[in-house]
Amino acid sequence: MNISGKKGVDISSLNGNVSIEKIKNAGYDFVMIRCGYGSDLTVQDDSQFENNVKKCEAAGVPWGAYLYSYALNTDEAASEAKHVIRLLKGKRPTMPVAFDMEDGDGYKRRNGMPSNKTLVEICKRFLSDIRRAGYYPMLYASLSWLNNQLNDQSLLKTYDVWVAQWNSTCDYRGSYGMWQYGGETNFLESNNIPGVGVIDKDKCYKDYPAIIKSGGYNGWPKQTGKILDQTGYKMSDRDTGILALKEMLLIARKLKITNQGMDENGVFGDGTQIAVNQVLKKGGYVQNGIAGDNFIKYLAKLIKQKI
Repeated sequence: MNISGKKGVDISSLNGNVSIEKIKNAGYDFVMIRCGYGSDLTVQDDSQFENNVKKCEAAGVPWGAYLYSYALNTDEAASEAKHVIRLLKGKRPTMPVAFDMEDGDGYKRRNGMPSNKTLVEICKRFLSDIRRAGYYPMLYASLSWLNNQLNDQSLLKTYDVWVAQWNSTCDYRGSYGMWQYGGETNFLESNNIPGVGVIDKDKCYKDYPAIIKSGGYNGWPKQTGKILDQTGYKMSDRDTGILALKEMLLIARKLKITNQGMDENGVFGDGTQIAVNQVLKKGGYVQNGIAGDNFIKYLAKLIKQKI
């Protein structure tokens, strides 16, 4: 599924035993799941994390993880990174692993708010440890914190940014990969999903599953060789254009370019993915299951050579 330009949600145990199927059916294409908060203590694991991961994978919904930080120094940030790494062991998210830097409950103010320099160093320590462990890191913070407490280009240009600004537009002037545009307050649409309740909503501007899989992050084997497309139609996508793609693949089968059959509908399923990968293999390309513009051109060329 091409996540770029899609909408998603972020959830935690505060949302209860949330229905991922209802989120998916409401038109949201990815989920960022809180795995825990604070240092590496099992009592600070999010009680719904394992359950939410299982439900996302059962529904075929791309998911990532985030941890709410209580770190006041870099040693505590290192423990928070270990917390996430422990919880992600054996899992392979296709969305980033984010560090939630804020002070929503006033903990930092009550315990001696770190200087801006220290806050930046805390972020760097967590994010660098996550990257060193092989995961794709991301910084989550409000527009205000990005413009003030965390306004350090050595941080903001090194890691992807997830901007929190409940507004009709995202006013952050730096580059960013995701935008949390609403929660309890939402200026673009309803603040809830029927059957789910009030929920934080996000927009994504990068195709993270393609980036993460091709780069070998988050436990995925790194793909080597030529990549024909990094964005395009992929597993679980639904679109009228997929029906046209399938017609081309069925023609390719008749011409013995592939040998895979598939249903004639607008859903990119297992059969379509197998056929796409057979075409990619024929050209010596990485079999990433993505059918983008370059794939269509290449497949059309193969068909023309046969007729």
